[in-house]
Amino acid sequence: MKDKEVFDIAIIGAGAAGLQLLYELTQSPTDHHLKILLIDSGDRSEKSWCFWQNNPPIYSHLIEKKWNHLAFVGADGMEIKSCVEPIHYHYISSEKFYSFFFSEYIPKNPGIEVVAGMAKNVAKGDEYFTISLESGETYRSKKVADSRFNQEDWQKSGGLYQHFYGKFIRTDTPTFDENKATLMDFSLIQKHEHFTCFHYILPFSKTHALVETTVFSTKQYEKVYYQELWEEYWKTQLGAIPYALEKEEMGSIPMSDYAFPLESDGILKIGTAAGQVKASTGYAFTRMHQDAKNIVSQVNRKKPGRFRFYDRLLLSIIKTDTKQVPEVMKRLFHSVPMPQILMFLDEKSTLFQEIQIFCRLPIRLFLTHLWKSFTRSR
Repeated sequence: MKDKEVFDIAIIGAGAAGLQLLYELTQSPTDHHLKILLIDSGDRSEKSWCFWQNNPPIYSHLIEKKWNHLAFVGADGMEIKSCVEPIHYHYISSEKFYSFFFSEYIPKNPGIEVVAGMAKNVAKGDEYFTISLESGETYRSKKVADSRFNQEDWQKSGGLYQHFYGKFIRTDTPTFDENKATLMDFSLIQKHEHFTCFHYILPFSKTHALVETTVFSTKQYEKVYYQELWEEYWKTQLGAIPYALEKEEMGSIPMSDYAFPLESDGILKIGTAAGQVKASTGYAFTRMHQDAKNIVSQVNRKKPGRFRFYDRLLLSIIKTDTKQVPEVMKRLFHSVPMPQILMFLDEKSTLFQEIQIFCRLPIRLFLTHLWKSFTRSR
C-alpha cells in the first residue's frame, strides 16, 4: 500500500464504461483536479462500438465511418432501406478508442494513475475504500466505480447471450453500398430452434466491410459453428465473391432484464454491471456515456421502468419463440419509420409513440408473453 496516498476515485476496469467515466471526470470544471486511480486488466480484445446520434456526435475525432442510410432484410430477402438524417449511424473501433486514451489522453492528465492488474476485493472503511489486487498490491480511495460484472446474478435472471463473429474483409470488385449499414439481415434460413440468427454489414467502402454473424442464444459461444454460419451467408446471400481477410472479431454480450444495482455498499456500479447494456439489443456505448455524465453531474441514474418491461417482453420472445423473431422484426421495420425505431431503442420515445409501435406488432404473441412476464414476476 502506498503510504498516505488516497485517491479521490478509483475506477475498476479500463473498458468503454471505465474510460468514458474517466473522460467525463477529467472534463468537468469542478473535478479536473481529482486524483484518479484506473485499474486496468489489460483486455484489448477487438470490438466495434456503434451508435446513432444527431451531429455533432460524441468522440467525433474517433469516428472512422458514419452512415445516413440503414437497412433491414427480412427472411423473405426483401430489403427495407431508409434515410435517417439528421441521425447518423457511427462506428468506432476499440483499437482507435484505446489508442486515444492510453497514448494521448491519459499521458496529458497527470492526476491519473494507471495500475495494471485485476481487482480481487474492495473493502469499505470509515474514511476510504481499500482495493486489493490479485498481485497483492492494495490502494486506497474515497470513492470506487466498479465495472466488474456478476455472472451469477445474470444467470439467475435467466438471461441470454448475443454472440457475434465478424470478419473485416476486402474484395477486388465493388461489392458494398458504402452509404448503407445493414442492421439486421434474416435472409439466411433459421436452422436451429434454440437460437435466432441474423447478419450485420458495416461497409467502410465499396470493397471493404465488416460482415458479422449474430446469434441470440442461452448457450455458450461456439466459434466453429458461427464461422460455418458466416461462410454459408457469404456463399448463399452475397454470391461467394472472393475476399481477403483482414482480421476477425468475436465475443458475447450478456442480455438480461435483471435489475442491476447502480450502487452496492457505497460502490458505484458502471457499464454492464450497472445494466447499461440495452437488454433487448446489446447496444451500450452511448448508454455508458450518458451514465458517466449523470454520475459526474450527480443526476438521477434511474430510467423509466416501462423500458425494462418492454425489454422483458422482447427477451421472452427471443428466448422461447425464436421462430417468431424475424416476423416481429419485419413487422416493426415495415410499419414504423426507422428514425422512430431508433428513438424507441434509445429509450427516448413517448408513451404514445410506444403504444403506436406495439399496436403494429403481432398482438396475440405479445399478449402471450405479457402473461408469461406477469406470472413470472408474481
